[in-house]
Amino acid sequence: MIRIVRRSRLRELREASPLTGLPGNTRIRREISRRIDGGAPFAVCYVDIDRFKSVNDAYGFVRGDELILLLAAVLRTAVGAEPWFLGHVGGDDFVLICPPERVSALVEGVIGEFERRVPALYDPEHAARGYLVSVDRRGVKHEWDLATLSVGVAVSGDRRFRDPAEVVAVATEMKSVAKSAPGSHVAVDRRRL
Repeated sequence: MIRIVRRSRLRELREASPLTGLPGNTRIRREISRRIDGGAPFAVCYVDIDRFKSVNDAYGFVRGDELILLLAAVLRTAVGAEPWFLGHVGGDDFVLICPPERVSALVEGVIGEFERRVPALYDPEHAARGYLVSVDRRGVKHEWDLATLSVGVAVSGDRRFRDPAEVVAVATEMKSVAKSAPGSHVAVDRRRL
């Protein structure tokens, strides 16, 4: 029994994100597969930080990591003791799996808390004016609004998924739709197949 527990724990550690400690891609795929096999409706929320690169470029990767850790902390708090799943795809991308009826309140809370806390990661003058200024390699000046979130949501139930790749493709497509809107935005797939 101890050997099985140790192997399981070692596998979890190998599959975790070194930055956030959250389960990584292998574990995310297994969890989506488990949900598909279970048959109960579920929602996969693909959460991405908008303008993450502008923070890395302006302040360096340490501040970028702080931004990722902020989102991880906000997501952990939102999930709390619920039996939901939270994973870190990598970079500034996260996956949260929860019941479909909980998506709206959950995501609204995450966006609100993230937007309340994110200005503290910017230099005071940038936070005060609501954007930062950077100059690219060509000497062109860019203004970047403070970081926001884009969330793409794939929902099972009326739509039957057969494979984790299908779920991820729909959530990724919806994330792209969310990114096309200004500010924090959520796009939920409503197609029935």
